Amino acid sequence: MKINSLQPELSEAKKLARFKGFYCMAGFVVRFNEHGKPYWVITLMDAFTQFEIVATQIDCNTKHFSHFGFVHVEATKVKTTVGDIYVADFIYAVDEIPEKYRHIRLIPRDASANHEDVTRLVKIVECVEYEALRCFVAHTLIQSRIMVPFLRNPASLNYHHNYIGGLLRHSIRVAELFAKNMVGRKEEKALGIVGALLHDIGKSVTLSESMIYTATGTMVNHDSLTLELCASALKLLSKTNPRYADILRHIWTCEKEQFRYSTKLNIASQIQRFDREDSKEHS
Repeated sequence: MKINSLQPELSEAKKLARFKGFYCMAGFVVRFNEHGKPYWVITLMDAFTQFEIVATQIDCNTKHFSHFGFVHVEATKVKTTVGDIYVADFIYAVDEIPEKYRHIRLIPRDASANHEDVTRLVKIVECVEYEALRCFVAHTLIQSRIMVPFLRNPASLNYHHNYIGGLLRHSIRVAELFAKNMVGRKEEKALGIVGALLHDIGKSVTLSESMIYTATGTMVNHDSLTLELCASALKLLSKTNPRYADILRHIWTCEKEQFRYSTKLNIASQIQRFDREDSKEHS
């Protein structure tokens, strides 16, 4: 089967003579050749693969590169005396990966405190049977302000999952409990998994891996931020399936003290049940 050279997974990129795409950068090291000229070894990483490329010249401002930041790169395989290497034709930092190229497998495994949790995250998202909802999760999580904090923040400071990576582990566990125990149509199961996985996404903004509240967290409850952080993905989903978008809005806002309206769907009630169950078990 022919591999598309545009936005391949990194495991597949290694089989190509040339590839181009958007990825996360996990390393950036300056080295010198035998003539004393500098070159850069850049590590790209996704959920399963680490891939090094070499850049002999970088025209853009390297100050824009950041650990686990997003880059746009094109690289070509070159034969050398020490073996094949990939040389960057260009590489530059980008603020966000374009929506059409976002995929849950782009999340860099080393950004998490535990590689297994990243594998579980990919698995639970990929078990969602509707592409629109899988894209919704990827669109939401692969944002520069959300991705790494979601992977590394605690789920709380003094209660449950109060350690680095606790938010990711709790979110996955609630989604897994829902997937395992919810009986109903596959559509309801898919929506529930997404709703469960992102139910605490506001904590990616209100808490920090330093185990303190952020400035935002001292002023705003995390539940009040869910719709804001999912806004761009909800806008896209509303165009193709407004009912799905409304069900997710309901899941994340019903029975919240600040919103004060009752649960209308069993999906929402079950997510709240599994959230309490996992929180109590790990407090």
